[in-house]
Amino acid sequence: MQSTEISKSAEECCSPFDPSLYRDGRSKDYKLIKWIDKPFVVDGTRCLFHVPLAFGSAVMRAMKKIELSGAQVPKKDFMILSDCSSPWWSDVLVSTSNVYVEGAEVTMISGLYLAKAFEGDYSNMGKWVQEINELVVEVKTSTVEEEEEKEHEKEILPNANNEVSEQEEELELLPNANVKKEVIKQKEDDELLPNTKKVTRQKDGSIFFYYPTCPKCAKKFGKNYVVIFAWISEV
Repeated sequence: MQSTEISKSAEECCSPFDPSLYRDGRSKDYKLIKWIDKPFVVDGTRCLFHVPLAFGSAVMRAMKKIELSGAQVPKKDFMILSDCSSPWWSDVLVSTSNVYVEGAEVTMISGLYLAKAFEGDYSNMGKWVQEINELVVEVKTSTVEEEEEKEHEKEILPNANNEVSEQEEELELLPNANVKKEVIKQKEDDELLPNTKKVTRQKDGSIFFYYPTCPKCAKKFGKNYVVIFAWISEV
């Protein structure tokens, strides 16, 4: 009976991956995703040309810390990312529902990210990174053009400018209130999250790799997917 359960568990190791989750309808083969202070437990491993070598061991260490601290992994949108900042080293990030995990570094990630699912062998990683970087430039250029168009519309509609000016005047009248709120919030964060590090990862060129299935399940399904998240802007 036990061997049957183990066999069934092994068969259901990873769920089939749906790449359409990272497409914006039929017109775009990518999707823009917004993260605001999304918490991850951080570990690390060596890389070989952006492919983590001991990925499983790093994940197990992070998962153990989450379990021992009484924290949990999120039931929805759980993911494990690698942040290959160099061809030879990768941070491994395991999402958690808790912003404090005892004995672990927790990083909070915020930003607007371009996400695209790729299918194929890991040897294509360099080509995929180049493609995602080209998409980032394209999306950023489009965003700038949209912002310029909005500014042009404001010039045509003087009332809109007046409303903005009134809002700015109100903010100028209450500078201390805003500052006080920020100070209190920062103090609360420092007291409640002593081991949490808010690392600034959201910058130009910041890329995360998401492997939705393990190598064994990828072979079973006949598809090997990698989702790449590339930073677009702050949120």
